[in-house]
Amino acid sequence: MLFQYLVPVIIILAFIVYYLYYVAPRRNPLNRARNFINQKMFDEAIIEYKKALDRNPSDFTTHYRLGNLYLSLNKVDQGVLHLQEVLKINKFSVEVEKIDILKNLARSYLQRDEIEEAFQIHIDILNIFPNDEESLYHASFIALGQEMFEMANRYFDRLVKISSRDFNIFFGAGMASFQEQKLTEAIHYFKEALNLNAYSDIGNICAAYAQQNKSDYKSAINHTRMVIDNTTDVNASFIAQRLLGYILVKGGRYSESEKVFQFLLEFCKKNYLDDELAPVLYDLGFVSIKGEKTDKAYEYWNQAYQHNRNFRNLQKLITMLRKEMDKATAQKSDIQAITIEEQVNEWHRDFFPEDFIWKICGLKSQYEIDISKIRIPSKAGAGKKSTAGNSDGKIEAVQSEILNKYQDIDVENFRIISSRVLLKLGYDVDEILNTYKDFDGVDFLAHATTSGKTVLVWVRRWKDTVVGEIPLRNFAQAINDMKASEGIFITTSGLSGPAEASLKNLVKVKVITPDQMSGVLAGLL
Repeated sequence: MLFQYLVPVIIILAFIVYYLYYVAPRRNPLNRARNFINQKMFDEAIIEYKKALDRNPSDFTTHYRLGNLYLSLNKVDQGVLHLQEVLKINKFSVEVEKIDILKNLARSYLQRDEIEEAFQIHIDILNIFPNDEESLYHASFIALGQEMFEMANRYFDRLVKISSRDFNIFFGAGMASFQEQKLTEAIHYFKEALNLNAYSDIGNICAAYAQQNKSDYKSAINHTRMVIDNTTDVNASFIAQRLLGYILVKGGRYSESEKVFQFLLEFCKKNYLDDELAPVLYDLGFVSIKGEKTDKAYEYWNQAYQHNRNFRNLQKLITMLRKEMDKATAQKSDIQAITIEEQVNEWHRDFFPEDFIWKICGLKSQYEIDISKIRIPSKAGAGKKSTAGNSDGKIEAVQSEILNKYQDIDVENFRIISSRVLLKLGYDVDEILNTYKDFDGVDFLAHATTSGKTVLVWVRRWKDTVVGEIPLRNFAQAINDMKASEGIFITTSGLSGPAEASLKNLVKVKVITPDQMSGVLAGLL
């Protein structure tokens, strides 16, 4: 009797065991997904993971696995969504570590050119793990690319101490230090970079430029020679030769400098650098003046004038030099000599722009991010100009001082500074337009460096007034007349209430306010 009951029980138990240990695992979506991955059947694995999430949307492990699977298949957008979901659920395990998720997200954001989001993630990582090498690397270079040099310096200082030796890291650290005017540190980092890649064109040029700023002409000359003797890049060779000629002038070696520029002249002809002929002849004229070879200077400038009659102030220089050479009256000659000397000093001072190596180093980002949205640990620094410890009143005083200085400079310098403002905002100037009142402002036609879109820019330095609705509407009309894609209205005065209200309908108009201008002008005045 007992046997009759025992047999069905055994059968039922056997069926349960069979189902639990054989059928159920095979029907489990997670197990099926794992098997499909082992067979490289990734689309089928994705379907199974989605089935599992349909049953349990809060399963952070499945989100993590599915997100990483998408990333491995280069389906970045889908992968990011699932990794973001893990962070929202805010549960982690031995398999699902928060640091791995943050790093994968940061890499994905960089892949999608979402620099601001990537930067924020790396800052968050550094807030937890201050010496994470990958995050230090990206934070350093992103900060440098955004011209946040003080912050970049802080990150690079930590990075060079813990990282494996890498040319890019030392070169980036050198550029950050140079932009902060820390020449000794910059030279040290450039040397370390060149120890790793002695033939780097940009490394040698930057090292030479930094060393000549420290009056170490011998070392600077050696670096320019390294480029000239070894590079296959015509542009790099041109820059190095011109820099060498300039260094020799600074060292008082005028005859040697003239030979370098004469060689550079032949180099330009040989390599069809026709646009550079007039500039090189222009330089040769000044080198000859420094070497007290007035006749040669006159000859070089006349040649330059034949190549490009509109190049800089050539006609004026030729006339002035001709008068100096005219010995009709000694008094007249003396006066003109002083004038020529002033021109020589100006040429010497402006031979290279202040941002010379920054423009050619290739480290400035083509994307501009809004740093005000980034949560930055206080120990990492806040950007180009730190205001830590300052009261609001002091900050406002500094901003007011910058704006006042900008409003009061002469017309020519106002135009120069305004064009540099546009560069910092991500626009390249194509043309300076006629402005109704030169002292009140300047108008530019420019293009966005990222999109190439044509942009009309009005810069106005009005005082003791506010910008009303009419100027903004006139500007909007001008944008349409110029067939520009958008317009930037830069002002040192605030907007009136009606003007602010009108901006809602003026979709092509973007206004840069006085508060924003104070930050942009920092370092330019």
